[in-house]
This record gives sequence, structure tokens and C-alpha cells, in this order.
Amino acid sequence: MKFYRKVRPQITGWQPVAKLAEDEPVTRDLGKNLASWVLGCVLIYSALFCIGELCFGRYQTGFLLAVVAIVCGLAISRLMPKPAEWRVG
Repeated sequence: MKFYRKVRPQITGWQPVAKLAEDEPVTRDLGKNLASWVLGCVLIYSALFCIGELCFGRYQTGFLLAVVAIVCGLAISRLMPKPAEWRVG
């Protein structure tokens, strides 16, 4: 119960424990978390390959990969919870 209250995992598979912790709001953010994970992987790899392409003088490909990395970063920032949604404690 203590783990569930601290971590607040996705409700899938945790229904029996969630029923015991009635005062805790149910978390249903698996889709957002998976999307953020995929975007984060694309961001990291595109940034790494961008640097490599720029080092080898392939500026068009490097610029394109930089744009992909920036777009992924902006998308992740939109998926992040807002400060009002943060939970203290």
C-alpha cells in the first residue's frame, strides 16, 4: 500500500490495491508516458546523429535531425504535467 501511494502507478493491474487506497486518485497516464518515452528516444538519437552529421560536414541532414530533436523536445514539454498537477509529498 505504501508503494502504491508513493509511486501512483497506472491503474492497470493495480485495481485490488487501488480499492484499498480509496483516498488516492486513480492514475491513468500510461498512454502519455509511452508517448513521452518514444519521443525521448527519438530526441536523443536524432540529437546524437545530428552532431555526427554536422561533424562530418553534412549540414542539410544535420539541420533536419536538429529540427526533429527540437520538435520532439517541444512535444515532450507539452505532455509533461503542469505545475498545478504536481503532487508534493
